Amino acid sequence: MNRSSLSAARTPFVRLLVPLLAGIICQEWGQLPLWACVLPALGGLVLWSFFITRDSIEEQYRKRALFGWGLFLLVFAIGAGLHGIQNRPAQPPAGFYPLAIAHIDDDAEEKTRSFYCPVTITALSDTSGTIVEYNEKVALYFEKCLDAQHLVYGDIISFEFRPQPIRPNTNPYAFDFASFMKHKGISRSQYIDQQQWIYLGEKPQSKLWAFTSSLQRKLSEQIESCHLSPHSASLLKALLLGERQKFPQELRQYFSAAGLSHVLAVSGLHMGVMATLIYFLLFPLAYSDSYRKLRPLLTLLALWLYACVTGLSPSTIRACIMASFLLTAEMLDRRNSSLNALFASAFFMLLYNTDLVFDIGFQMSFLAVAGILLFYNRLNFWGRSPYYPVRWISSCVAVSIAAQIGALPVAVYYFHTIPLLFLIGNILVLPLLPFIFGFSFLMLILSFLHLPYEWLATAIDFVLRYIERLSFHIDRIPWSHIDGVWLNRHYLWFYFIGGLLLYITIKNRSKKGLWLTLGFCIVFFIADISTYQSSGRPEMVVYDSRETTVVQLSDRNGCYILMSDTLVGPQRLVGEELRMKNGHEEYRLFQETASPFKGNAVYIDYPFALFHGKRLLLLDRREWRKSSTDKPLDIDYAIVSKMFKGRVADITSLFRIRALIIGADVHPGRAMSLQNDCFEQGIPCYDIRSQGAWVARP
Repeated sequence: MNRSSLSAARTPFVRLLVPLLAGIICQEWGQLPLWACVLPALGGLVLWSFFITRDSIEEQYRKRALFGWGLFLLVFAIGAGLHGIQNRPAQPPAGFYPLAIAHIDDDAEEKTRSFYCPVTITALSDTSGTIVEYNEKVALYFEKCLDAQHLVYGDIISFEFRPQPIRPNTNPYAFDFASFMKHKGISRSQYIDQQQWIYLGEKPQSKLWAFTSSLQRKLSEQIESCHLSPHSASLLKALLLGERQKFPQELRQYFSAAGLSHVLAVSGLHMGVMATLIYFLLFPLAYSDSYRKLRPLLTLLALWLYACVTGLSPSTIRACIMASFLLTAEMLDRRNSSLNALFASAFFMLLYNTDLVFDIGFQMSFLAVAGILLFYNRLNFWGRSPYYPVRWISSCVAVSIAAQIGALPVAVYYFHTIPLLFLIGNILVLPLLPFIFGFSFLMLILSFLHLPYEWLATAIDFVLRYIERLSFHIDRIPWSHIDGVWLNRHYLWFYFIGGLLLYITIKNRSKKGLWLTLGFCIVFFIADISTYQSSGRPEMVVYDSRETTVVQLSDRNGCYILMSDTLVGPQRLVGEELRMKNGHEEYRLFQETASPFKGNAVYIDYPFALFHGKRLLLLDRREWRKSSTDKPLDIDYAIVSKMFKGRVADITSLFRIRALIIGADVHPGRAMSLQNDCFEQGIPCYDIRSQGAWVARP
């Protein structure tokens, strides 16, 4: 019998999860029509028809591969079809409907200039008052006012319906907010002034969700009233309730550098601590045969309630589903497999919402738990030591390293930071979580009952301050973390596919698996070397920025930026991700008053630039029509900013332009006029607002 922890016998849900994931990813990349998703299902049914023919048991066993491939194709089709259906754009009804009625899906979150609320449009209304049903999720940004600040889940509002598509961020390596919101079911957004909306009342779509949201708000207010220091209160709300909106950004950086970011998000770690506390408090039930099975049942109910209070993040849902499998097995006196429970929870979550596979929390949670389940026992070298402190340290080290094996590549891919001293932070902080959770809930109960709790608040505040100072000091240690690490997506595929093949090969001691792993590695490295591009190559970029036109010239010798708007500070410049990836944390900024600069293959005399043989001109506020020349100057690329008020004819008498680039900060109407001028004069034109950031290599 195959005893491998990844065998289909011990983890049958892996046979369902893998094709479901494949179908979702293929649909995301290929955008297949729904009819095309039916074809794999038909192929699966054909294979099953050959399998279910009346044959001997031996013959059916030999044909078991037909059943496996048929199941794969069927579940693949289900994944592709579900993802296609869930991501179909909303079809507004025919006619003019200027008003919308919406349900607030989450409490108002304060932003820099507005309050943000995700809403579900439930109906549209025309000018005569006719109402039609409609269903679409929209991101609303309210003008800052008291009414908007107090919006909570379940409120119903009416507003002037003028949503705009969320623009994708086309700047190289920048965070794509449009894709992020799309996987949350939101593709349009709208900013609303105070006069453009009215409050209609309260009608929650879910009574349970309304109750848990209200309970979360009350617990948050209760924590605020317990006389903790501001940072300690913010940290405690993040630990207990998953409320991180007001958590200081500076502290987040400290926790990230110390490898403690997972502590700030309610995840399987927190659910495990809560389950342990609840299970321990219910220990009297273990001594009664009649009520013994109530212990796992009550623990499970309490976990789901806590998950609802903390917002039902993907990591908490995963932990609750896993706990449901494991605790149900205990109630039924059945054998259970933690790894199979992990695969089962992923399968059912993706059936409910296929976009979860693209959620960072979902990815990191599952990978971290998978790493723990696969590698913990092999890394816990001193787990059988007769000395408790040794066993405890060995367990903490094994859990931390195993979780990092699973989740670190994804964390580096998204956050570009490698914490090198994560073991120190985890060993010193994780054992304190049961104390914080248990005594914090006791403090809240005492404060609610108006009983003395100050002594408990002082102790909790001391521990939270200790965690804060620890993360601060770890961040200050030289080489405590490495910033600016960029990992391309294909390296993630290599890490996980190669790692899985290697794990199975070592586990089964298979020669075929070894050759397969070596072949995969060789093919990957050959493909990677053949497509390798040096980050030091000369590069010209005009960023997609509505604020101002930013022109960046970079090579291995340095980075140079031209900008026409002097009102925009350099600390707010776009392109930080690309500069960080290419190692250009420092750059030279050239504006109207900048002195000429000459370097190796670079000469800049604002607004002109000569870069590796290419001549560039940034068209700014100057009145070019008043200038004249006997011999026009050759210009390879002329970049138009919002400061330029002239026409193309004003500059063609001065320059022979090979291509015109219109910045994203130029008004669309004016951009269209400039494009028409270029068409009339036969000049190639590139509009960044509609075509995305412009990138060229001389």
